[in-house]
Amino acid sequence: MRLYIGLWMSVIVSLGIASSVWADSVDVRCDIYPNGAREPAGQYFCVFAQRQGYITLDRADGVYYDFYPVENQPGQYQDHHGRPVYHLSGLGNAGMIFQLVHESVYVYWNTSGLE
Repeated sequence: MRLYIGLWMSVIVSLGIASSVWADSVDVRCDIYPNGAREPAGQYFCVFAQRQGYITLDRADGVYYDFYPVENQPGQYQDHHGRPVYHLSGLGNAGMIFQLVHESVYVYWNTSGLE
């Protein structure tokens, strides 16, 4: 009986987690700037998701970013390899910028310009 109740609780928790992930995601445009570049190397349709401080970006070309917040360091994250990621200002209400080790990802809320 306990096993049966435990299975149902696992299903309920899983459904709750899945629904919260979907509730916190939005379609965006990601412009990728290699370090030092003045023009983006690519523009992609992306899905931006944020929950409990964690950020994910899922690019249409299959590239996936996971950013984990650094405790007590606002605007600082780590990627899934433990490398630093910084949330920079500069786009105002138009979006967000994330500076990674080898590139910067400009996230725009408006997806126009993508075909």
